[in-house]
Amino acid sequence: MYLWKAWQDSRTRVVVYILAALCVGGLSGLQVVSYANYHLQQMATPPRWLARLSWNFYMLITFEALGAWVIPYAKVAALLAGLSLGASGVGGEYGAGTMPFVLTRPAPRRNLLFTDWAIGLTAIVIVVGSLAFCVFPFLCYARAQGPGNVLIALPGLWVWAAAIYGLASFTTLVAGSASKGLVLSAAVVLTYGFLPDALHSWWHVEALLKARDWTLQIFNGGWDVFFNGASVQFHWGAIAFWLAVAAGFLGASVAWIQYREL
Repeated sequence: MYLWKAWQDSRTRVVVYILAALCVGGLSGLQVVSYANYHLQQMATPPRWLARLSWNFYMLITFEALGAWVIPYAKVAALLAGLSLGASGVGGEYGAGTMPFVLTRPAPRRNLLFTDWAIGLTAIVIVVGSLAFCVFPFLCYARAQGPGNVLIALPGLWVWAAAIYGLASFTTLVAGSASKGLVLSAAVVLTYGFLPDALHSWWHVEALLKARDWTLQIFNGGWDVFFNGASVQFHWGAIAFWLAVAAGFLGASVAWIQYREL
C-alpha cells in the first residue's frame, strides 16, 4: 500500500525528469549529427589534407559525445534527481504531517525507507540512462564507431547518484524537514567539491584534493578515454567507494528511523 502511495506522490516529478532527460539527450544527439555533417563537409572541400590529419573521426565522435555532452549533462541530471527525490521521500511525510502515523503502523519502520529507496533509485536509473541511451541512435545514424562506448559512464553515474540520494534522504530524516534536508545535503556536496581546492590553494594540502579527484574519476571521459582506451572509464575502485557510501547512508537511515522517538 505504501509503495503505491509513494509512487503517486513522486510520479509527476519523475515523469518530468525523464522527459527533460530525453529532451537533453535528443538535443545532444542532434549535435552529434551536426558535428558529423560538418566533418563530411570539410572532407569534401579544400584543403582536404587538413581534415585527414585528424585521428579516426568516427571513433573520436563517440568519445566526444561522451565527454562533451553525455557525462556533463548526465552528471547534472543525477545530482538534481538525487537531491530532489532523496529529500522528497520521507520529506513528503514530514511535510504532510503524516510521519507519526506512518511510524506507528504495525509494519516495520525500515519498510518505509526501503520503499522510498526502491522508487527513488529506479527513477534515477531511468533518468540518467534515458539521456545516454537517447544519444546512442544518433551515433549509429552518424556511423560512429563503437557507439556503445557512450554508455560506459552509466555505472559510475548511477552509483554516484545513489550516494547523493542517500545523503539527501538521511539529512532529511535527521532534520525532520525536506527543505532543511535539501539545504544540508547541498551544503555537503558543495563542501566536498570545493573544500579540497581551497585547502590546496591556502595551505598546499594535497591529500584531500587527491582523494576527491580519485573518487570523481568516474567522470573522466572524452579525449582522455580516446587516447588511453575505453577500459580506463571503468574505475572499479571509485565505483565501489560510491556504492559503499550509498549503502552506508541507507544503513544510517535505517538505524535512525528504527530507534528515533516520535
